[in-house]
Amino acid sequence: MIGAVEAIRVKGLSYSYSDGTKALEDIDLTINEGEKVVVVGPNGAGKTTFFLHLNGTIKNPGGDVWVFGKKISDLKIEERIHQVGVVFQDPDDQLFMPTVFDDVAFGPVNMGLDEKEVEMRVHKALSKVGLEDFEEKVPHNLSYGQKKRVALAAVLSMEPRVLVLDEPTANLDPKSRADFINLIIDLNEIDGITTIIAMHDVNALPALADRVYVLNKRVVAEGSPREIFSDWSLLKENSLEAPDVFKLFKVLNCFGYSSDDLPLSFDEAVEILTRTIEGTEGHIHLHIHEHTHKEISDVMNSYNHHRNGKE
Repeated sequence: MIGAVEAIRVKGLSYSYSDGTKALEDIDLTINEGEKVVVVGPNGAGKTTFFLHLNGTIKNPGGDVWVFGKKISDLKIEERIHQVGVVFQDPDDQLFMPTVFDDVAFGPVNMGLDEKEVEMRVHKALSKVGLEDFEEKVPHNLSYGQKKRVALAAVLSMEPRVLVLDEPTANLDPKSRADFINLIIDLNEIDGITTIIAMHDVNALPALADRVYVLNKRVVAEGSPREIFSDWSLLKENSLEAPDVFKLFKVLNCFGYSSDDLPLSFDEAVEILTRTIEGTEGHIHLHIHEHTHKEISDVMNSYNHHRNGKE
């Protein structure tokens, strides 16, 4: 984008584990300030390892990472955690203090802030995630969804400009999942925080992504959610899925339903169906022809839906 501020710039990033296994290979990407970016890829693709490079947790001479124009390796830890905050998939990996207040205050205290500023940030962060009266609660006793929110608050208390989330919707019940998705959207659209998310929850992805990177040790592809999900071979080669509603409309196409833009969300599906019905005098005509079943089978196989465990 012309005139856009680069929030994250990664160039030539490679990394191998201590046993020699290659985790990342020559990663090049740019994420602009205010963007919502989702990183997808199969298990073992290097997503978490990549994220740990973005805030300097992994110090790696084999590639350069810049955050708002500054090389991450040149920044002091206080500045790194202020620029880029990482929320891990399992909140128990981040919560280790006796009270919620202590967990959320841990970052600001280690940034050297005074007591009044620390208290203000803790209250602000907990309010942001809807846990205003949880300061004295014991994190161990909270529900999983509440722990997720405390872990997020612990990162927000450091007021990061970039928020990195690893599988934020994993293991949440439907209401907690919906609330957490809306919270992330608000942090991006209202607070202006750049969000970078790794997730397998493809049904939530369209709401959380302006752009998608497919990572499989290297950057395999980049594009809008619609571009990525429309590439059948890309998804199959990287063991990825598409949103359920997108696949459903692919199947409807096999029955003769015609739509230029397949929906990526339930709300889009309602809009498209309403528009179609209004334009066809209140009716949608579906039919079966001699190639319908073959076309349906191709769609299902393209999205890794296999019958009896076979291709």
